[in-house]
Amino acid sequence: MKKKILITGTSSGLGLSLCDIFTKNDYQVYGISRSTTPRDISNRVVNIADTDHLNESMLSLCSSHIFEYLFLNAGVLNPIKKAHDITLEEFYNSLYVNVGSSKQILDFLLKHNKIKNVIAISSGAANKPYDGWLNYCVSKSALKQLISCYALENKNIHFLSLAPGVIKTKMQDYLLEQDATKFSSLKKFHEIHNSIPGPDTTASKMFDNLEFLNNLESGTFFDLREIKCK
Repeated sequence: MKKKILITGTSSGLGLSLCDIFTKNDYQVYGISRSTTPRDISNRVVNIADTDHLNESMLSLCSSHIFEYLFLNAGVLNPIKKAHDITLEEFYNSLYVNVGSSKQILDFLLKHNKIKNVIAISSGAANKPYDGWLNYCVSKSALKQLISCYALENKNIHFLSLAPGVIKTKMQDYLLEQDATKFSSLKKFHEIHNSIPGPDTTASKMFDNLEFLNNLESGTFFDLREIKCK
């Protein structure tokens, strides 16, 4: 019987590439995304900020499965604004999409004993502030602590916050569209754009190093860039 995994944010970017690499290696992949996933997997299109709809999707998608891995990958970066210009509505939306939805999914699966390993896609922004990135920095920091707390309370499950590094995705495209003269944090991304790996490269690196990642202390934060390619 094929091992099963659940990935959030499967319509593009890293989530879609994770679908591809795990499918290629004979896993049965399930997904949750805000738009249709261009792959033949069991996927639910859902507004992840709609708590009722998310619960319904979890029931229909996951009620009869035990997942070897849960990848909490869905997230938003925008808006890039000065902290005082971000509305409470924008702030709360980022917190729910990047943190609250992960808690809701985790709680459902834990209640029904449905997961063995959890990998939350984190960021260096969980540990370092960037000007213009209030929502992303706060939410990724909160997600890191959420994973650490769940790890303490669920010793039978392995939890990891994994920062994959900068990836050439729509999120990176959004950063390049912003005015780098207004936010010093953006200059770096303009400078390194041509050397950034694509999501397929990062997903393959994650898959190839699953054994190493599983042996890290549960609840820890790890930067994938610390693993040097041979």
